[in-house]
Amino acid sequence: MPCLTLARPIEVLLVDDQRAILAGVTALIESEGPSMRVAGCAATGSLALELARSTQPGVIILDVDLGGEDGLALIPLLLCDCDARIVVFTCLDTPATRRRALDLGAADFVSKTASGDELIAAVLRAME
Repeated sequence: MPCLTLARPIEVLLVDDQRAILAGVTALIESEGPSMRVAGCAATGSLALELARSTQPGVIILDVDLGGEDGLALIPLLLCDCDARIVVFTCLDTPATRRRALDLGAADFVSKTASGDELIAAVLRAME
């Protein structure tokens, strides 16, 4: 009889200051069944850093604007605290913002106008 091994789910940390976005993306991630799960949600940079250290997620979905706080400035700090890949998810989809995010170490960049499938695809690409 073959030995079946179950892959561990991709643990995703969500960082956004909008509760509706956190709820919607949580539902999207959890709908992926056993392959993905939400490790935590943060609305501020300090909570994001704390959760990144404690949960050690595989992927962090990060908004650029955290209620006036610069989410992109968190990228190097998050990368120091865990081995996660960062997917920037924002409505501030400009070439300069995209370039800055990628220069700071983000693995991918997705506009909030993109489909849920596109966000899931970015999470999967980040884990490759």
